Amino acid sequence: MDLKKTYIPRLDDILGGGVPKGTSMLFQAMPGIVSDVFGYQIISQRVQLDSEIGFIYTNTRTPIEIERVFDKYGWDLKTPLNSSQIFFIDSISGMMGVPPMGKYIIDDLAKTEEIVIPAIEDIAGGTAVIENIATLIDSIGADNTIKCIKMLNEAAAKHEVNIVYLFTRWDYEDQLVEQLRNLVDCEIQLFSIEEKVMYRQVFMVVKSNWTRASKCKTFFELAEPGGVMVFIPKLLVTGPYNAGKTTFVHAIAEKAVSVERQAFELFPTTVGLDIGHMDYKGFSADVFGTPGQERFDLLLEPLARESIGTFIIIDSTKPDTFARAKEMINMCQAEALPKVIVANKHDLPGALTPDEIKKRMALWEDVPIVPVSAQKNEGVDKALDTLFDLIYRV
Repeated sequence: MDLKKTYIPRLDDILGGGVPKGTSMLFQAMPGIVSDVFGYQIISQRVQLDSEIGFIYTNTRTPIEIERVFDKYGWDLKTPLNSSQIFFIDSISGMMGVPPMGKYIIDDLAKTEEIVIPAIEDIAGGTAVIENIATLIDSIGADNTIKCIKMLNEAAAKHEVNIVYLFTRWDYEDQLVEQLRNLVDCEIQLFSIEEKVMYRQVFMVVKSNWTRASKCKTFFELAEPGGVMVFIPKLLVTGPYNAGKTTFVHAIAEKAVSVERQAFELFPTTVGLDIGHMDYKGFSADVFGTPGQERFDLLLEPLARESIGTFIIIDSTKPDTFARAKEMINMCQAEALPKVIVANKHDLPGALTPDEIKKRMALWEDVPIVPVSAQKNEGVDKALDTLFDLIYRV
């Protein structure tokens, strides 16, 4: 099956590689969750990377406001607008009392389908972003909106256009929402969940006509610049003393800092922690590196409690420290966490191979072992890719 990328991190993997031509997607967001960035990211990246054409139908933001959003997230909109790769269908400017801007102008939302369908023909094989279905429902009624979407989908399928609908779900009847769901080929829900006192944003594929909807929850955040990024609340980096944890943390999070603080509530000494933030291939994560000395073991459990994944750093040249590494895995309860053994200093004389390390450590499961030289930044990307695959395995 010929699939087109959405360029939303993790979403293409969940959908089996992307979306087929001529299919429709619905991003249904609870109030307070931004959905339009998903649509903007899809069309901006397809225009830039795949040389596609497309349009944005807007009834909530004026074209000028959308240009500002693109600028905020680091996407170039002016160039494709000037070259007619992207154009607007503007149905909001007139109501806002500003001059309309776009190839097509709508002064009556009841005429939406008769104006949008010719625009779909103009971008055969491209991408259309329709925002916001809620505005249509409130303006022309549920029945007319359903009829309109049916007609747009038929035109999109005929001309192999991917049509992306953005929908803020206010207090609409479940029957209406179910009708919308049945009209589209794929539905992605955007919502928030509470983690103690913090709210995290999540997306989840609940319907896909071409692949199994995994319904796995993916944390995300909106980075400026960058757009939608998969968010991992905490990655733990731990391991025996002098294995290279600090070097590894600084390799994956360039602006990481080593901090010291008094922890009298645990023991009267100075505790050194490595803390950083990383953005990598659409992933965004906070990174915490722990001390390796035994007197700091009480830190492992609280730091690991909210971790999503763990890097266990070992010194490939010192097999006598492997037992300590296994002890630390047990203390931070990493048995239940996705984890990767980072075999650091693999470039030094006497370094053991992954097979030799596996035999020496005798782990209770098939834990990936990745050779790395954190000092030379060798193998670091492989370690990250391996852990992220484990965390978000579909």
